[in-house]
Amino acid sequence: MKKTLDINIRGTVFHIDEDAYEKLNKYLNEISRHFKSKKGHEDIINDIENRIVELFQQKLTDKKQVINLVDVEEVIGIMGHPSDFDQDSEEEANLYSDTKKKGPKRLFRDIENRTIGGVCSGLGAYFNVDMLWFRIAFIVSIFIGGAGALVYLVLWIITPPAITVSERLEMQGDPVTISNIEKAFKEEMSELKDKLDDLTEQAKQTFKKKH
Repeated sequence: MKKTLDINIRGTVFHIDEDAYEKLNKYLNEISRHFKSKKGHEDIINDIENRIVELFQQKLTDKKQVINLVDVEEVIGIMGHPSDFDQDSEEEANLYSDTKKKGPKRLFRDIENRTIGGVCSGLGAYFNVDMLWFRIAFIVSIFIGGAGALVYLVLWIITPPAITVSERLEMQGDPVTISNIEKAFKEEMSELKDKLDDLTEQAKQTFKKKH
């Protein structure tokens, strides 16, 4: 009979057998070593662990309450190893193209592209339609019968916002793998740097005009 341990991942407790724990522990240590020297490593690891929690929860049922070695191996197969994409730039570009294959989407509010609550931008991402059409539809429905405002409010309340990198990947239908999480985080950091550079340049131009 295998020994069963209790582990806590991002505030969620799982029962896991000893062999599965050893495999998972080695995997998490591998991830930690890979990202520890990278900027924003804590956020990346948090997103990876949150995804592992989601996958483990899908493995459990009323009759199955213990994570086993097969479960851990399947989760690792989905998430991938850091070494799988830690290649030179050309190989990384090819891998990125492969990992961008679309999968099932989840409906979120896209708060990064919102005008009010991110409902229209979220619907646009989910249905792969320009968010402008949803905005027009809601505005027209408000003037015609007023139902649009109520529908928008309900969707705002029941639809969760896409806050983490994992949630934004799911919103776009991109696989939530270690590779995609890291690349999405790098893209966000690059966009943030560009915005800061633009603000700095605007501040310099304003200062020059005043002097």
